[in-house]
Amino acid sequence: MDKNRKILISILALLVLSAVLAVIDISMRMRSVQRERFSLAVPGVGPGVGVVRINGPIEMAGSEGGFAISSGGSEAIIQRIAALEADSRIKAVVVRINSPGGTVAATQEIYQKLMRLRQRNVVLVASLGDIAASGGYYIASACNYIVTNQGTLTGSIGVIAVSPNLQGLFQKLGIKMNVIKSGAYKDILSSYRDLTPEERELIQVLIDSSYNQFLKDVALGRNLGIDDIRPYADGRVMSGDMAVKYRLADEIGSFEVALEKARKKAKLPEDAPVYDEQRSPLDQFLMTLEGAVLNRSGLQNRVMRYRGGYMIEYRYQP
Repeated sequence: MDKNRKILISILALLVLSAVLAVIDISMRMRSVQRERFSLAVPGVGPGVGVVRINGPIEMAGSEGGFAISSGGSEAIIQRIAALEADSRIKAVVVRINSPGGTVAATQEIYQKLMRLRQRNVVLVASLGDIAASGGYYIASACNYIVTNQGTLTGSIGVIAVSPNLQGLFQKLGIKMNVIKSGAYKDILSSYRDLTPEERELIQVLIDSSYNQFLKDVALGRNLGIDDIRPYADGRVMSGDMAVKYRLADEIGSFEVALEKARKKAKLPEDAPVYDEQRSPLDQFLMTLEGAVLNRSGLQNRVMRYRGGYMIEYRYQP
């Protein structure tokens, strides 16, 4: 009887898992069909302010092996910006950022898309949430004006590449790796051995190149000289009021303050409509599923990244 009960429970568990995966698959198929159809609130009301929301790590869709449900995927964010750009009612955009940053290419693509929108004389105002650090701040700097909460963690201007060194553990366990490679540096930053001085120098060159681009883009976005930024661009994280002091942000305020500033800078009336993102109940369910069922903690995210090799990132690493 107990054996039959265990078999029944196993079958039920498999059915539930299959149903969950089917829902995810259907949702992703729907997204692929409707990926350019963004619903804007209060349709047909006239000129107003669009909202772009950036939450969580910034990365290309699926770059960490997950379902890319959360709103930190660069492709979905760029599509959202493009939808607002194509809508003649949008005279200003508030970019709401709550992110520790992410991969270099994904961050740069969003920054460049926002800068193109800014060059078309659309007013851009960044609104910083709990955290807008490293790549999160990089994106904010593309905006004409930055509003931050006093307690926001921001800054962290810098680049990082991390890979675990498990050589000692492997030796204790008696594990040896057989490696056949096409070149001396093909297994650079592998977890089973330490870096050579030459490899460390190569990685440092990549880091420095990405860092210099970070400085140039922030200086361009903020209308400051690189030397004005460099003293605070050593990877340090700072509060919102410190960012205002160092001219990395413009004003202390909430999301509502950012909306007011966007309306004012775009010369819109105080009651101009806000065109925010609309999420279906299915989207909300899937985002909850990603956090609860898949349990993608910060540690797990890092393990997933390391499994496929190192990444050079604009990311705040507490």
